[in-house]
Amino acid sequence: MNPEVRTAMDLDRRLADAIERLGSGMRALAQHSARSQSLSPLQQQAVLTLFHRPTVRREVNALAAEFDVTTPTMSDAISALERKQLITRSPTTDGRRRALTLTPLGVDVARELTAWDAPLRDALARLPAEDRAITLHSLLRLVAALQHQGVMSAARMCTTCRFFRPDAHDDPAAPHHCDLLGAPLPLAELRTDCPEHQPA
Repeated sequence: MNPEVRTAMDLDRRLADAIERLGSGMRALAQHSARSQSLSPLQQQAVLTLFHRPTVRREVNALAAEFDVTTPTMSDAISALERKQLITRSPTTDGRRRALTLTPLGVDVARELTAWDAPLRDALARLPAEDRAITLHSLLRLVAALQHQGVMSAARMCTTCRFFRPDAHDDPAAPHHCDLLGAPLPLAELRTDCPEHQPA
């Protein structure tokens, strides 16, 4: 095998290993945080999503798709949150579906949970701003590639949006373009959850 090819393969393996270790660390953080509120990690995700993202569809099947779990699994998590009096369900305009809303207690718990990933954010804050922007760009491209392969569920990111034009500019700090905004996209401003997202 060509030495350059072997080196590239070795680098890819080490990158995959590093991402796997990072994922393990994030799961450990999520489990510790969720346990502190007597929740499962999935229940914590649901509470935080309803708290932080007002544009998300507040229905069981939409959250199931968001977290890449089955609808019955998500329904069980929501039912547990209802029993804990953190979430209520109310009829939508068509009367068949139920919209999920955090109760005042649920909002308090969400505020407590918001800092669950603080150790990671503290570590990221120590990196130079340029490194953080490049890392964000690389990770979004990886997620988009995995989504395209059907490995991950749809994500409302710049790199999976029909308005995203990659490598449209010569500026290395803002190489892409958003047709919706009609403006270059700096790497540091790429979005991970855009309310105007339309799938490519």
